[in-house]
Amino acid sequence: MPGITAYGAYLPRRRLQRSAIAAANTWFDASLRGLARGERTMCSWDEDTVTMAVEAARDMGPAAPVQALFLASTTHPFAVRQNAGIVAEALNLGSDLRTMDVAGSLRASTTALMSALDAAAAGSQAIVVAADRRRARAGSPMEMLSGDGAAALRVGSEGEIATLLASATVAADFIDHFRASGDAYDYAWEDRWIRDEGWLKLVPQAVARALAKAGIEPSDVDRLIVPCHLRRVPESVAKVCGIPADAVADPLMSTVGQCGAAQPLLMLAAELASATPGQTIVVTGFGQGCDALVFRVTDAVGAARPKRGVAGWLERRVEETNYSKFLTYCGVVEREYGKRAELDRSPALTAQYRNREGVTGFVGGRCERCGTVQYPKAIYCVNPNCGAKDTQEPHPMADVPATVKTFTADHLVFSMDPPAYLGLVEFEGGGRTMVEFTEVDPESFDVGTRASMRFRIKHVDERRGMRQYFWKAAPD
Repeated sequence: MPGITAYGAYLPRRRLQRSAIAAANTWFDASLRGLARGERTMCSWDEDTVTMAVEAARDMGPAAPVQALFLASTTHPFAVRQNAGIVAEALNLGSDLRTMDVAGSLRASTTALMSALDAAAAGSQAIVVAADRRRARAGSPMEMLSGDGAAALRVGSEGEIATLLASATVAADFIDHFRASGDAYDYAWEDRWIRDEGWLKLVPQAVARALAKAGIEPSDVDRLIVPCHLRRVPESVAKVCGIPADAVADPLMSTVGQCGAAQPLLMLAAELASATPGQTIVVTGFGQGCDALVFRVTDAVGAARPKRGVAGWLERRVEETNYSKFLTYCGVVEREYGKRAELDRSPALTAQYRNREGVTGFVGGRCERCGTVQYPKAIYCVNPNCGAKDTQEPHPMADVPATVKTFTADHLVFSMDPPAYLGLVEFEGGGRTMVEFTEVDPESFDVGTRASMRFRIKHVDERRGMRQYFWKAAPD
């Protein structure tokens, strides 16, 4: 039977304190004080939907052959350029692959998951990644309640850790919020109406249909995932469905926020980390209707653990109270960056395509004659005792641990997060390269620091709307 075979997640390191947002905005809207508890995940300037999707997929562990990759989001960076294709190349999944962007609704992730499970039933294996970096107007409730994050699932018909029992969909053009093409921000409707007419009517319909197909009584559901940002709504949904109140999963609102299309899979990844064999998990996705999927956890769940998972990323937090930095990173405010930022760097699309294996996939070379590893891959081996020509085989290096050998903190070159940290890293098993560092803590960063490679934005060409991606080193 089709089901989930692996799972992963990604949460940005910075955690913006909601009290900092409230402190800057309650002079205008005093009601924001009621939302000021807890914190929300916050992307750095060099993170977006694509980079988070790559990291969530990497969190699942070693790559396995798949025939399809679905990227679900309401904030794809490109309107015309397949975002899923960038993720697939960064993961080195090869070209014999079906890639698809799924968008248009906050239940895009559960819709993509249902499609992937249909493909798994036909014998294919697929990866479903969901990520969102939602923009909101300064001082809005959505700014307070949103979060940035991603989750990934691998599905197939062998080695399942959670088997699909049934699924159901209720399609309805119920407009709780919307964003027109070309607009930057969502327009939301009134919370009480969304709760009463949307969550408490559409979600129970979908859950009831899915449970009936699966032959499961509501009272036998062990975990219920309701990705709602409204307080006490998940518990109210459970009550209407006849599901025990203690089955309601943590919506992660106090520590993460509402991560848009990623929220259902992010909550599922958190639940799978503590799931036990035999449990029944119901996952819902809400947005212009509702999807409901019923899973049965298998004995294999204990053997399939992500590298970090939701809990691991939560522990990696760094508190952020600089609200102005958040607004700058989101592009909500137009800041003066100075003369050094005035660099018109047009995209070299031809060079990008020719070197995509090394640039997007971070694939180096390994000499077949002497075993020397180098990045970037070149015609000649860099080993002075070898120097062989055309002997390098592809050598993926994105997941190889590295050590900082040299670094400099440059206060003159423009950086969105000054100073810019640049230097040399050495990889385990050989290979050195110059890199840009990200997520640096000046107090603990030094030569000898262990580092991992992270897929990030290298440069944003605001004039043409182009984002150039590359790999940076982040301290472990």
